[in-house]
Amino acid sequence: MSQKETQKFEITHREGAIVFRDSGIEFHYPENGSIDLRETFEFLMFAMIKQEWVAEWYEYLSTAEALADLAGHEEKVPHLTVIKGGKSDEK
Repeated sequence: MSQKETQKFEITHREGAIVFRDSGIEFHYPENGSIDLRETFEFLMFAMIKQEWVAEWYEYLSTAEALADLAGHEEKVPHLTVIKGGKSDEK
């Protein structure tokens, strides 16, 4: 898929999606979905703007990397799975 091509995905009223783009992060979840789903996405959006949480996360990463270096473990690369889907408000 080219960089300029937009991929469409579908989510149900019980699902949500976080989309990472060059221009930023998009949160997609139904306004009429379950309270647990809405609160989870609202928490994630809140967490993204908390500068002290972001700083704490980078501190945690630095500590984890230092401990891995001391233990002699190679850095593990995360494996992400791309799933087909779409926003529920797009047809």
